[in-house]
Amino acid sequence: MASLEPPFPWGRNTHRRGQDPQEMEALFGRVLSYISNALPDPPVSADGDLCILFDADGGGVDRLSLLPDKLLGNIISRLTVKEAARTAALSRRWRPIWRATPLVLVDTHLLPAGGDEIPRHLDRASSSAVAAAVSRVLAAHPGPFRCVRLACCYMGEHRTQFVRWLKILADKGVQDLFLINRPWPLQTFIKSPIPDTLFVINLTCLYLGLWKFPDTAGLPRGAAFPRLRELGLFYLCMESRDIDFVISRSPVLEVLCFQGLFLPLRLCLVSQSLRCVQISVCKLDSIVVVDAPRLERLLLQTTEPENGHTRIKIGHAPALRLLGHFKMEKNELQVGNTIIKAGTVTNPSVMVPTVKILGVTLRFGVRSDAKMLPSFLRCFPNADQLHIHSKKTTESTGRLSVKFWQESGSIKSIQSGIDMLSFRDFRGERGEVAFLKFFIENAQRLTTLVIVYANGCLGSTDEAASKAKALFAGKRASKRCLLVVCENAHAGGGDLWDYQRGSDFSSPNPLAVIECSSLGAGRWSV
Repeated sequence: MASLEPPFPWGRNTHRRGQDPQEMEALFGRVLSYISNALPDPPVSADGDLCILFDADGGGVDRLSLLPDKLLGNIISRLTVKEAARTAALSRRWRPIWRATPLVLVDTHLLPAGGDEIPRHLDRASSSAVAAAVSRVLAAHPGPFRCVRLACCYMGEHRTQFVRWLKILADKGVQDLFLINRPWPLQTFIKSPIPDTLFVINLTCLYLGLWKFPDTAGLPRGAAFPRLRELGLFYLCMESRDIDFVISRSPVLEVLCFQGLFLPLRLCLVSQSLRCVQISVCKLDSIVVVDAPRLERLLLQTTEPENGHTRIKIGHAPALRLLGHFKMEKNELQVGNTIIKAGTVTNPSVMVPTVKILGVTLRFGVRSDAKMLPSFLRCFPNADQLHIHSKKTTESTGRLSVKFWQESGSIKSIQSGIDMLSFRDFRGERGEVAFLKFFIENAQRLTTLVIVYANGCLGSTDEAASKAKALFAGKRASKRCLLVVCENAHAGGGDLWDYQRGSDFSSPNPLAVIECSSLGAGRWSV
């Protein structure tokens, strides 16, 4: 998981702090890149185009136009809005097809370059041109709208148009809606409330970026999202009670993603439908899973809250299968009524037996972090995959040896459960080596060990392989293991937070290592 720094100074008075315009523009670019990385790919790509081939032997007959309307509509649905609209000029046969095809509108496709990526820099003239084009498209197409993705307008400067767009989208049945604002100055987003009209649109997917969320206390009693299955909230100004409101009014919501929310949050998850919750770069005081019978994945990457720790309380979550990335230095685990501490005596009341995949971040040079790891792992006795991110620190409080881990006592998941361990940002430090040797000595079911060296730590695959193979030189519990060694592709450590993999239930393990550099990945049977 990426160790991203918050792109804004934290605090309620952020908007009052003076900033250099160039610095603010750079911050804006970072924010947009984070949001762009988190958004699902658009359903149509600018890389696709329509090319009609005529049969030379058949006297130039346009055979494509002879296809049934349903097939032609299928073709048009895969084109960008400009290319789709242009099909009306091909022939009389094509003219009604575009209007009858559910529309996909991605406003980056309306720019002269016409790409899929959200531009970091956009001048006012381009924003106005895009806004005018969006108005024309929404007026020309009768609907329904399969997907509308708007990220190229300074919407605060087109407020009247924007409100009208939402009304049109509500009337014409938009299903998936992405609204990424471009406020300037950047901090003025906290004065740009999203219109209440949003709550009357019958959406299945909603992503919002750089807005002030409306005060849900003032919304009509019937405000709800009855069909909403996926919700992404990025760099919004909103309160915990607003999130609770949205969850309670979204009875089929399955995927909930947060990034960069600006006020300290205290979340209580009560939902009969939620399957995946992802929280990144947020000030999270606490998250309490009160009653979430379908919750399978809880992925967290929080910044330090005002009280110093984020409490993660697991109550009723009988389907929870994945928890990560738990930070030993900043997160506090509570199972039921018990807060887990170093040396906590484990019993069934403090165990979560359903969890199979764990992600952990800790500093092996800090004794308090290391002492917490055994207690943490004992809470998940049936884990079969463990993903560790070794965080670099200058606050070393002890050089831990293998003996330290041996004296920590037996850990069921290591001894008889975990068959795959990935260890990211390995530097060969004594504490890291000691833990890995202890793990290899005790993990009876270990079949795969992935070691990702910190970027720039080693010069060659051979050197990395030699150091990794040395871990197996002594006592070992498993007879055969696949050893994979590579270098982290990210110089800053960690890896990119991938929301799409996190919420893709066809991907069984979104924490799996995927980003390795050109140093190469070597595989050996040891």
